[in-house]
Amino acid sequence: MQRIASQIIQRVNLLLLSLLPTFALAGNSVPDDYVTSKPLLLEVRYCECQATKTDGVPSVLLPSFLRDSDLLKVGVSSEGKGFASSSDLSIGYELKPVAGSPGQFQFNYAGRYTTSDGSSAGNGEILLVQGQWVSLFGSRHDNETGSQYSNVAVRLAKPGGS
Repeated sequence: MQRIASQIIQRVNLLLLSLLPTFALAGNSVPDDYVTSKPLLLEVRYCECQATKTDGVPSVLLPSFLRDSDLLKVGVSSEGKGFASSSDLSIGYELKPVAGSPGQFQFNYAGRYTTSDGSSAGNGEILLVQGQWVSLFGSRHDNETGSQYSNVAVRLAKPGGS
């Protein structure tokens, strides 16, 4: 009888031990927990594709760019400096709110995007309006097979929405 009770206790212990990792992971953070701790989200899109129309007039980003580009998200405060990178893109930035203009920020940046055909880089100062995409920098190379593009764009959004 003691042997049967001992086997039952061992099996219950094994069952509890197998469930332990599930309980231990239940309280762990996920990456999004850290993004939502900041009041704003800097979204950086980059792609070896065309971002805007080529008619020379500044325009909104093409739907194909928004659909096909890679996305890098960084939780940011409404004021401060930072750096973000992926395997292809690196960007340093400084963000300052514009006095008397809610939702508008001065954005200073320096970045480099490395593609399969080379790299493009840009730096400057622009006005970011929260929720609006802005093309930062890119390149276009024409050859016998057509045009090759690379582009980088950013926007500021609220975590969990725009």
